[in-house]
Amino acid sequence: MIKVGEIMIKDLVCCTPGAQLEESKSLMKKYACTKIPVIDKNGMIIGGVALDDLKDDAHKVVECMSKKMKVVEIDSTVDECLKIMIMDNLEQVPVIDKQGHFCGMVTEKILLGQ
Repeated sequence: MIKVGEIMIKDLVCCTPGAQLEESKSLMKKYACTKIPVIDKNGMIIGGVALDDLKDDAHKVVECMSKKMKVVEIDSTVDECLKIMIMDNLEQVPVIDKQGHFCGMVTEKILLGQ
């Protein structure tokens, strides 16, 4: 069985709760993604922010982020990851290590071999 840690993207695209909305928009545009994890100062995922979440009256990510974000553990199998993505209709899912730190991302493109 192939593990998520073997195929994940290791370039971490994320932001902090105090980040300006323009910063998160720029990251999503640069990396062609529609949602990025929000991490605390310890590298733990505390939520996510999506393009659809961004509000015109908000200035910082914390004002519009979702506090729930599905994740998979680094030693999860690709099949387990795919099941989560299908069940929750996700294009991507963050990967956490055994301590709960954000360490990678699995996307549909990776799973489809593109």
